[in-house]
Amino acid sequence: MTLDNVRKLYERFDTDKALRGRLYAAEGPEGRDAVLREAGLFFTDVEFDEMESVLHVKCQTHEEAERFFAFRDWWNYLRRS
Repeated sequence: MTLDNVRKLYERFDTDKALRGRLYAAEGPEGRDAVLREAGLFFTDVEFDEMESVLHVKCQTHEEAERFFAFRDWWNYLRRS
């Protein structure tokens, strides 16, 4: 399920620096989508938006919420560049 891929990317956000580097280097939305497909993590922007509140609600500490917001802001930057 591609909605779950948002959660999987979130879980890998801090640890998979190579994936983050490939996403930064990707040429536009098509390149970003290709990187996500290659990693088995493809999802649409609509699916990200749907999962955003689900992931936020699961935060139980201030630190978890800050980590989530860092992830969300990072992804929003990528998808708008």
